[in-house]
Amino acid sequence: MSKTLIGMGSAAMDSIICCSSLPGDDSFQVVDSEQLLPGGSCANMLAAFAALGGSSRLVSKIGDDSFGRQLLDSLKRDKVDDSFLVHKAGGQTLHTYIWVAGGSHCIFICLGDSLMSLTSDELAPHLLEGADIFYTDLFPPQPALDTARKCRRQGIPVIIGMQCSPSFMRRAGVSDEDLHAALGLADLVIGGQECYQEYLGCSDPIQALEALYDKYRPTFGAVCTLGSAGSVWLDQQGFYQAGAYQVEPLDSTGAGDCFLGGLLYSYFAAGSDQRTALHFASAMGALKCGQLGARISTSPRQVADFIQNNHLDYNFRPRTKVK
Repeated sequence: MSKTLIGMGSAAMDSIICCSSLPGDDSFQVVDSEQLLPGGSCANMLAAFAALGGSSRLVSKIGDDSFGRQLLDSLKRDKVDDSFLVHKAGGQTLHTYIWVAGGSHCIFICLGDSLMSLTSDELAPHLLEGADIFYTDLFPPQPALDTARKCRRQGIPVIIGMQCSPSFMRRAGVSDEDLHAALGLADLVIGGQECYQEYLGCSDPIQALEALYDKYRPTFGAVCTLGSAGSVWLDQQGFYQAGAYQVEPLDSTGAGDCFLGGLLYSYFAAGSDQRTALHFASAMGALKCGQLGARISTSPRQVADFIQNNHLDYNFRPRTKVK
């Protein structure tokens, strides 16, 4: 049975600049190629979910500039419902410049003037009709929090993505109070290790994950991605930890977003357990690394074949303490 995932958050166009290595301080580098491709963490995740057969709706605000027009075209190609987008006349759409070299990348972000200007009053009143899951990266925070509260009242699971560090979120307009409120509404939290470490002030990502879980007690737990070390999911039973598939990366941009889309599809749409969902999500991230740009082109069959043909370390351990 298909599930409908609503994602409220970032959608962008990415200028992908490929070179042999990332330039150092006050140095030069030759550009091998450059392309303009669709991106934005929330939109990438929704595209991954849709590629697997789920139903995706994007809620965001974009400008009517060339970036906005190209973004709209990409959402249609990726089968992401764009009918809940808000358009800003004369507005500038979020866009990025991503330097890619040997699987590594760095990102320069131009927020524009549209994304963070979305207000709760601009949201469609029937936004949650038929919704099974709600995800937000808090860009922008107020409509995301208002929608998350409605979801909690209606029994729709709320997924909070910590895809950016708290310091970057503050600079973009998401306060510490906003993030605290969102985590208090979460049924599942998913983020990168640097986000957990910075937010909890803890150098060990597993300890930071445990501290966040104990503080907010999200219904389905919290997931931390660890880059080449894999990922870990903590709930009241314990730690489910999976390694990372070993692949030769072309471009790791968006791998975490595709991991997230795969995890939400496997766990909520396909009804998998934590172990299966982590394997599936890790495969999505690995497959993405073999494709240029932040979005993935795949299918459930291709993901299943990849899992069957590749080994992934996995272990479970119960918590030594339960608060």
